Amino acid sequence: MSNPLPFQLQISQRPVLLIGDGEAAEAKARLLIERQAEVTHWLTSPTPDQLRSAEQANRHPASRFALVIIAEVSDWTQALIPWIERERLLLNVVDAPHLSQGFIPAIVSRGRIQIGIGTGGSSPVLARFVRTRLEQVLPQGLEHLAAFADRWQLRVRNAISDISSRRQFWERQLAGPAGQAALDNQLDIADATLSAALQSGSNSPGRVSLVGAGPGDASLLTLKGLQRLQEADMVLFDKLVSPEVLSLARRDAQLEDVGKRRGHCPTPQERINQRLVELGKQGLTVCRLKGGDPYMFGRGGEEALALVEAGIPVEVVPGITTASATAAITGIPLTHRKMARSVRFITGHLALEQTETDWQPLALGQETLVIYMGFSHLATIATQLRDAGLPAATPFALIQNATTPKQRLVHGTLGQPDTAAGQLNLEDGPALIIVGETTRLAGRINPGEAGQETCSADPLFWLRSA
Repeated sequence: MSNPLPFQLQISQRPVLLIGDGEAAEAKARLLIERQAEVTHWLTSPTPDQLRSAEQANRHPASRFALVIIAEVSDWTQALIPWIERERLLLNVVDAPHLSQGFIPAIVSRGRIQIGIGTGGSSPVLARFVRTRLEQVLPQGLEHLAAFADRWQLRVRNAISDISSRRQFWERQLAGPAGQAALDNQLDIADATLSAALQSGSNSPGRVSLVGAGPGDASLLTLKGLQRLQEADMVLFDKLVSPEVLSLARRDAQLEDVGKRRGHCPTPQERINQRLVELGKQGLTVCRLKGGDPYMFGRGGEEALALVEAGIPVEVVPGITTASATAAITGIPLTHRKMARSVRFITGHLALEQTETDWQPLALGQETLVIYMGFSHLATIATQLRDAGLPAATPFALIQNATTPKQRLVHGTLGQPDTAAGQLNLEDGPALIIVGETTRLAGRINPGEAGQETCSADPLFWLRSA
């Protein structure tokens, strides 16, 4: 198995020989012209005079062909390969890796930032597939960021002599407000921010991002959430964050479990707040990874306030809420014109603390109720809702481990909650309760998801951290 070395070849203002006709030749010609190569194109078999002229040119470094591309494999193009080998020219043959000395990768281009995706010539379609995914992830303003870093490189090197400290400085700045301003082409703001950070030196605080990890499926993590996760020196994560999402963190990042379990809180919320402040004051880039969305029963507001009061820069990156993701994958609309005109999100813990009259608004009808952390109290919740006026025949759905390969969906009614609850074990994973008429639509909208178990693939396999 070949293991080619990725290498960037400088062809600007240099001679390149393109051999062949057709779509592939046209595509390669565009690629070469974009990079300002001096292209000689043989559409048909060259004459003896053309060969002699090329041989003479190859005797001089300035006029020697830097690259030869055969865009179509035919009798006449293959007949030129011995001549190319005698001239010791670098050869690429389209769709013929066994004849090639080098391969032209699929290219993601952001100005001076060039990313080549190669498969050793064995699968150009796969290379284009990966390129498409990278195009979706990489910000369009990356060229501005590259120019910004290039302009400051010498000044930063002179100010910070230690290589490790300089690397950490650049990682924080490129991932922080200065880098974001450069991406947005706000160069005055980027320069001012970086200059202030350079003057403050090691006293500059780090940055904390409160990131919503979504419901569990790694492909539902937002692009900004993925960026913040892969930039982080430290990742503090909750119990509800899936291993698939955690695997996307940098290999050298430190992972710290601060999750709470039912009836067990090894890391109290006050300690989590304190820990985030400590890490921020150490100048670290921190990702506080929370299941679902940080502001949906995630206590993200408490953590954000603690950081703001301590003077630590904080950013909140929203995540797909468990409720909306669960509803989508199971085919349960949270609102529906003929069944539910509104939706209400509540927690099982808070719900049980309400007085009986407080349950009246929850039983008005034509409303979907989404109850977090209520599985252990399902029977009591069902009784309270019936007492408040909801019929015993009101349907509900229990969804456990939503969007993951272990997802389970169980239907029940408020009159017989134990029948449904008995089919699940809370130790197997978190469960969400959705109450309302729209739960009856699950089997009609998503027939494949209406059964006991569902599976989801991992479309982010190609983004695993190297």
